[in-house]
Parts: sequence; structure tokens; C-alpha cells
Amino acid sequence: MKDAKFIIGHILNNPSYKELKSRSECLEFTKLLSLNHQRLIAFCYVKNNILFFALLHPLGLQELKRDNNISMIKGLLKIYCSVNKDSKLAQISDIKFFVAKNLRFKKEAKILPKIVNFEKSKGEFINLAKNPQIYAKFEAIREKIKANLDANR
Repeated sequence: MKDAKFIIGHILNNPSYKELKSRSECLEFTKLLSLNHQRLIAFCYVKNNILFFALLHPLGLQELKRDNNISMIKGLLKIYCSVNKDSKLAQISDIKFFVAKNLRFKKEAKILPKIVNFEKSKGEFINLAKNPQIYAKFEAIREKIKANLDANR
């Protein structure tokens, strides 16, 4: 019986899925970068022998466009290609960076915290109102306080 790694490798080597192999190689390559650089990168791809990095923020663009970072990436690329002889990344001639403006899949869902108000009153007070309408309102308030106390328990 063949294991999952063998089957996935067979699928990646299929010419019909050459784009999938290219993307998986780009993902492996980005894992070689430092964690700080990985956090700046949304995704990467190869087109016309140019390695494109889509970045999450303009400050990431400033950081990665520095000469020392570009030379570090090119050095890692040489090492990666020396280990993986049949890699599509071996044909890379240039590296370019850009900021991806509309990344819908990277937005985090905002979770609103549930606001819990604990009732400070126990609903035990003397209703001294003389007007029957005001008396009824205070009694309605007393009932709501007691209902909140029961709901929080």
C-alpha cells in the first residue's frame, strides 16, 4: 500500500498539475525565510522566470527591498536549488516584490466581546411613590432586576 506522501508526490509530478507543483515549491521556499519575513509575505509565485512576492503591508515592501534582504533571498534560492535539482525555482532570474491591496482571505473576523452586566441591585427596595403610574414603573423595574438576577445565575 502506498503512503500519502508518495501519492501527493505523484500528483505534483503530473504535468497537468505543474502550477500546483510551482506553488508548493514557493511555499517550501518561503518557509526557509526568517519568521519575521514570513509574516510579511502573503504568497509568492513564479511567472516568466521571475519570483514575485505579494506582501501584506507597504512597510514589508520597504524591508524586503533592501539590498541585503534581496541578496539573502537569492542566496537561499541557490541553496534550495542545489538541494532540489529538478525545482522550477532553479530558472529564476529576478525577484520582485509588491503589496497586495485586496486580500480577502487574510482578513481576520472581528469577534465582539460579549458584554455582561452584573446586576448590583437585588430588587429589594421600598416603593414610596404616591402616583399610581410611577408606582407601576418602579414595580416593572423591580421585576426586570429580578429577571436579570435569575438569568445571570
